[in-house]
Amino acid sequence: MKKKYLYGLRALNLVALIILYYIVGGSSIFLYVMTLSLYNIFLACFNDISITKVLNTLNTEKAKHKVFKSIMLIVATISMLFLLLSVVISDVVGITLKMNNTLMVFVFMGLTIITEPFMKLTSEYLTSARDNKYYKLVIHGYRVIEKVLLLIVALLIFRVFKVDNTLANALLYVPKILSCLIMTYIVFIRNKEVQRKPIIILKEQITTKEIYKEVFRDTLSKSIKNIVKNTYYYISIIILYYVLKARYNYVEIDLEIPITFIYFYGLSITNYLVDLVKDLNKILPKENAVIVKIYTNFKLMLTIAIVFGIISPLICKVIFNNPSFGLYLMMTNFMAIFILLYDITYESILNKKVKYGSLLLGFLSKLVLVIPLIDGFYRMGFNLVFGDIISTIIAMFISVLINYIYIKAITKAKTNHFAKVLNALYENIILCIILILLEFIIPIDTNNYFKAIGLIILYIAISLLFIILKKKKKG
Repeated sequence: MKKKYLYGLRALNLVALIILYYIVGGSSIFLYVMTLSLYNIFLACFNDISITKVLNTLNTEKAKHKVFKSIMLIVATISMLFLLLSVVISDVVGITLKMNNTLMVFVFMGLTIITEPFMKLTSEYLTSARDNKYYKLVIHGYRVIEKVLLLIVALLIFRVFKVDNTLANALLYVPKILSCLIMTYIVFIRNKEVQRKPIIILKEQITTKEIYKEVFRDTLSKSIKNIVKNTYYYISIIILYYVLKARYNYVEIDLEIPITFIYFYGLSITNYLVDLVKDLNKILPKENAVIVKIYTNFKLMLTIAIVFGIISPLICKVIFNNPSFGLYLMMTNFMAIFILLYDITYESILNKKVKYGSLLLGFLSKLVLVIPLIDGFYRMGFNLVFGDIISTIIAMFISVLINYIYIKAITKAKTNHFAKVLNALYENIILCIILILLEFIIPIDTNNYFKAIGLIILYIAISLLFIILKKKKKG
């Protein structure tokens, strides 16, 4: 049941973004995208926090409520610090990028940081305290309402009232606040109707120190990984905007359109594909499970990246009615391979020194390489945005390589997976050649909408047929 909700929420998120794209039209939401990337960094600190395990060790509603209040106080304090930090960052970004009136957007973003963790912790607390499965749906309800309100608010500010662009970008955060208030009210009404369990004597005490250790310590490592990963994207947005504007004299609109697409629309599609591949590779052999998991995920993600990379102009035509975005989508599709391996290898390592060392080296590589690669692509006559994406791919690859070497040494895997990787590359090169030859026979046409849909179906069908025949041959 939980997976069905997750699939539904992911699909809803994509559909909402596509509708938002058409609602916004020619208006710029760059400020929203830039601050949303920072919001994701802050939110990564809370994404993996859970009080369910702690609450299950307690036997009274009073004790559970005490835990909930203490954790929420910490979360609220950290959120307030993030709000203050957002104000400081708005000044730095405004001066660095020579942008005016950024404070309002950063403040609205800062005010919404607490909404997601508040709804998640409330859902877990009420599920445990009231012993009612209804409350598990609270966080899902919040997310659904937030997406619906986002489209309504966007329609009003961009199409009906056509408010000032800076104010419009700030108001795009209002749905998070409103959905939190609406869901809190619904929970309050529901909570009055649910009969409370009788209070019994507390059988097992748990100290405050143990609570904090249980809730925060176990999630720290994963939070750091997500913080670093989202920092990659935020740095890319800032550096791309600064370098292309200050050094290459790009017009603002020519900067904002590709950056917004790559790090908002394109990255959302990429993350959807990454989550899809993770779900498809849940069942793995027991022997050398980690190494096998890395290999199978790489193999599947590579095939998807090639297929979607080739038909990316068609996808952009059908979804965004703009086939020129196809190059950006193709690059983010190939970045998905390294995002996936980055997550899997990191989560498979227990040694904190290796974890943080690989993160640090990858992050430093990103900082060192991003500007030289942007300049290099300019000299070669290519799109400068590609230099930034390549810098992220290289940085993540360095982290993945360090993690993989350590994992292989620890597991003492004897299977030659390097040969398997080469074989996977060989098979996908053949698939790529087949699809390219198909393109010569039936050219990719992005002028006709319905023809583009037909070609997407045809290319995917050919790819599936190739995979089926390849498996039958091996079998």
